[in-house]
Amino acid sequence: MNETSAGNPSERYGWYIVFVLSVCGVVAYIDRQIINLLVDGIKSDLLITDTQISLLQGFAFAIFYAIVAIPLGRLADTKNRRWLITIGIIAWTIAAMACGLADSYAELFIARIFVGIGEAVLTPAGFSLLADLFKPKRLARPVSVFTASSFVGSGIALIVGGAIIKYLSGLDSIIFPIVGQLEVWQAAFIIGALPGIPAALWFFFTTHEPVRQDFDQHRQASAEFRDGFFQALQYCKKNLRLFTALFAGISVLSAAQFALGAWTPSYFMRVFGWSAAEIGSAQGTLFLFCGTSGVITGGFLTDFFHRRGIHDANLRVASFAALLAVPCAILATSTSNPQLAIAMLAPTMFLGTIPFGSGPAAIPTVAPPQYRAQLVAIYLLIANLLGQSGGPWVVAIMTDSYFGSDMAVGKSLSIVVPALLVIGALLTMLGWAPLREQLKRMNEDVES
Repeated sequence: MNETSAGNPSERYGWYIVFVLSVCGVVAYIDRQIINLLVDGIKSDLLITDTQISLLQGFAFAIFYAIVAIPLGRLADTKNRRWLITIGIIAWTIAAMACGLADSYAELFIARIFVGIGEAVLTPAGFSLLADLFKPKRLARPVSVFTASSFVGSGIALIVGGAIIKYLSGLDSIIFPIVGQLEVWQAAFIIGALPGIPAALWFFFTTHEPVRQDFDQHRQASAEFRDGFFQALQYCKKNLRLFTALFAGISVLSAAQFALGAWTPSYFMRVFGWSAAEIGSAQGTLFLFCGTSGVITGGFLTDFFHRRGIHDANLRVASFAALLAVPCAILATSTSNPQLAIAMLAPTMFLGTIPFGSGPAAIPTVAPPQYRAQLVAIYLLIANLLGQSGGPWVVAIMTDSYFGSDMAVGKSLSIVVPALLVIGALLTMLGWAPLREQLKRMNEDVES
């Protein structure tokens, strides 16, 4: 697969990169999300609570992000992204396999920390690659497709993971070469990690590092914004309302989706008596179709409105979609009918994921080229602290400490998820005006 020229990559090659990155994203999310089907098995063997499980689902990743995400973003802005992503895939694959070898909560927690290297490397470097392969007005669609890979990966993790768990549960014993006998949840972690090996080889041997685009005059760095993390923070401070909306607003909306993704399997298994295979198939299908189509729809709607001169489309689309998801989320998590709950989860997931195809695509668009990956890394750090970590944790705390019963997880979801959607929508609204002004100013500079 070749580029048209060193400085002018073809859009066809760009979409090939989108495809390869998306497959790698699928692999990363299989490793990250399969734990949601293994909650009760892990709790039983390691004697831990829902709150401790929520730390494995999210907080472990936040620790990794807090330490290395920003330096990795800096590397993606200055070094070879092809090598960086390949090393990242290998590293998170080894870490995911290590989860299956853990014999204690501490060992599993440490292994989960390093599984977080997947998004810490792949997403900032991937966004940076795409910004060099597509024009700004056409960037939202490839970014939304790449972002949608997380929901494809989550869907596959649930569908295939449920089937694997069902098969492993039917065995008298599970014995792996060298490591010996394992529990069902341990074997599921190892099997889920295996696709990372061919993914790393495919990415490395079929892609090329594109030439970084020259700085457009309307986005050239001034002397006060030379390359560097602190200068990137200065840029955020100068555009505080905009980045509050992009970083905090979208992250709070992600918390709602992570809370649903993390605890819906336990909700159906505990309250409705479904098996891991049954809820894995149902929720996985929703991720594949509703989650994926929601993210992609967010990108297409944003590009559609941009072409019609609506410069704040990235955040306007996100705000309205989140508010429309609120009544669906309430019904999905408070009904006593499991079929109705699944039916309401579909629009909740579709509407709730639209912001991830619209909002984050604004970051590489408004960022100066030398800050792109770093600003995406900052966004991912906040998204993991508030979203991946905070969403599941708040639900678990409410279940353990407020209701005091594992069976109350549905009640916790019915309170937490709608509240997060409303808060996130209000925060994204703060960025409408500054985003509109900045993109309008950039367009005027290009035309002048």
